[in-house]
Amino acid sequence: MPSIYRLRPATDRLIDELKEPYLWFSRPAEYKDSEDANLASFINNNENIRESFTRLFGNNDELINQSNLIGICCFTTVLPQVNIWKKFPQGHNGLFIAYDKDIIKTYFQSKFGLGDCFKKIEYLTDPTLFKKYSSHDILWEATEDGNLYKSLKEIEHDDKLRDELFLKIFTRLNKNYSFQNELRIILGGSNIPNKSDYIKGYKISIPQESILGIYTQPDTPRSIIEKIEKLNIEIHTLNKNN
Repeated sequence: MPSIYRLRPATDRLIDELKEPYLWFSRPAEYKDSEDANLASFINNNENIRESFTRLFGNNDELINQSNLIGICCFTTVLPQVNIWKKFPQGHNGLFIAYDKDIIKTYFQSKFGLGDCFKKIEYLTDPTLFKKYSSHDILWEATEDGNLYKSLKEIEHDDKLRDELFLKIFTRLNKNYSFQNELRIILGGSNIPNKSDYIKGYKISIPQESILGIYTQPDTPRSIIEKIEKLNIEIHTLNKNN
């Protein structure tokens, strides 16, 4: 069975995640990286996109506010070496939860209608800046055969292309984070469970059988490990060389 991993801080909130169980989806405003999932940065850094969105939506401030309601849950495709866990957000004494990727994928397909919930991250030097061939297009895809550009007017008149553009905006990160090998589940539109403006994110329940095990490091607090042991979840203890 294919596995996918999620680093979590070693706190009592982690125990709640495992007991219920659920995945925590953060809103973009909670991200410390201003280049990550920040629609305002894309609008400010790409004049052609700003003009396009103005034609489409009129009020970009309202569009930005709506984009801040989405939820993002981040995973890594590969369990990293222990010595780089500290490079992950809140990873200094955290641990990794291993999930069955197929069970998670099937669950989000049935509950939210997401055909393939896991979205791959593109790592770039300037993630909030779309390259362009002219003032009327943006770089859509870079291939071995060359760069593919799409007209913004074409994107404006195609619902599917507009959705793909927003997906691109929320799946671009600085190349300095490429070691994270990240995939994301993104909940937007009608799949947003709570549109209150005062919350930081929300819980999405998942099947208990999707949790395959826990990977701890030497700095993981013993008190947290003992609480996990009571949940009958398999624990793998790694050292600095793993």
